[in-house]
Amino acid sequence: MGETGRGMKAAKSESNWIYSDFKWVSEKKARLASKSRERLLRSLSGGVRYSFLQNKLHIGKLSPGCLICGRGYWSCMFINRLCTANCFYCPRDRRKEQPPRAEKIIFDRPKDYVAYLEKFNFKGVGFSGGEGLLVFEKLLTYVNAIRDKFKNNIYIWIYTNGDLVNKDKLRELKKSGLDEIRFDISARGYSLDRVAEAVGIIKTVTVEIPCIPEDYEILKKCLMQMKKIGVSHLNIHQLYTTKYNYRNLIKRNYTFLRQELIPVLESEMSALKLVRDALNSRVNLPINYCSAAYKVRLQSKGRRHRFGPFVKDEFEDLTDSGYIRSILIKGPIEKIKRIIKILRINNHREGYLSVKDNQILLSAKLLKYINLDDFDLNIEYFQPRIGESINAREKGKGITLSSRKKILIIKKPIFRWEGFSSAAKKIFQKLSAGNIRLENIPKCLFRNYNLDRKESIKGMRREIESLMTIEKLEHLEKGFPEIY
Repeated sequence: MGETGRGMKAAKSESNWIYSDFKWVSEKKARLASKSRERLLRSLSGGVRYSFLQNKLHIGKLSPGCLICGRGYWSCMFINRLCTANCFYCPRDRRKEQPPRAEKIIFDRPKDYVAYLEKFNFKGVGFSGGEGLLVFEKLLTYVNAIRDKFKNNIYIWIYTNGDLVNKDKLRELKKSGLDEIRFDISARGYSLDRVAEAVGIIKTVTVEIPCIPEDYEILKKCLMQMKKIGVSHLNIHQLYTTKYNYRNLIKRNYTFLRQELIPVLESEMSALKLVRDALNSRVNLPINYCSAAYKVRLQSKGRRHRFGPFVKDEFEDLTDSGYIRSILIKGPIEKIKRIIKILRINNHREGYLSVKDNQILLSAKLLKYINLDDFDLNIEYFQPRIGESINAREKGKGITLSSRKKILIIKKPIFRWEGFSSAAKKIFQKLSAGNIRLENIPKCLFRNYNLDRKESIKGMRREIESLMTIEKLEHLEKGFPEIY
């Protein structure tokens, strides 16, 4: 299943019973939008950079926090949920206060959160809300605990709408070791007065906002002012949909994309225009466009790579995308024994497990020693994630953080394939090694099929679809996703 197909399935799952209420992009509008986006991207050529497999477009340098996020070492701590603002686009539930949590795990003691950061080797923490300054003393307690433990080996920032910001709080935050503060100025009518107060006190002052299409001209006028007052970075996000904001987004007649997170088309187009305007006006302000696709790809990859090593077996691999891959081959007993002998001769005494006399589980790096034509090939992929309970098909491992805090990492099966043709086996070997491009899969498979019969055509299509799904589980997608 291609990225668009998976996105449509995810969009239906995320919107479920209100799917028909959305104004989904039509094929005609998507074609026009794709051409417009291509023209915009060409106009930016030479003036922008692309980072993290071309998933991140930006002018100038990214903030240290954004670099940490892209590399997969960021923890987002929701210190509270209540807020002083009532932004129409807010993706979270602000109806009642909730305890501090990260990855849906409650951390009501700073020491447990510090243990979590240490256990999973985080390099940065962003405190979000709600509005974190509503619980200012609690916020300081967590920031101080993190700084005391990690000294200068961790980067700390907070998100705020600015309502409760004043110089006394800013100085206390600086004293506690805060590295960066990020302001959502769209929550305060694009006022920069509180942002200006932070400049000169907090080392890195960032404006981070969703790109609201209706506010494009207002934001455009703010660019030069941000530069003049000393803003370090401008981060602009693509609007996306949750069960808490979808009614507000629908009312604005936005066009929704059949992709994961159900992003807004007009938001991306406005963001790219803003980047173009910044280049044309030579405002010299670092700007970062954070798309919904980036969140789905890079932030999710970071979580999988973080938790995967704790639940994968020795003979399994973490793919580039962060999924756990298990390979099982079956064949005659004498040939399985021959494989084990070859592996040992080549000093590979680990990375495989003889399950029964005629089966062996092994790492993909060992496939180069095996002629797969002699064996049946079974492949299964798992998603590593944090959870509270497991079902019969899942495996889990408890991780102790402290005497009072344990968490559960789950190994969830998500895709299984067996019955490969000889040609498909060879393509899989190339896929797992990164030696074939996604668009070349159908061509490579086509050469090895006799398409005189209808059953052969169906079989080839099934294999193409399965191999393309595998490619997504092996390697992260690059660049902007298709609009339709």
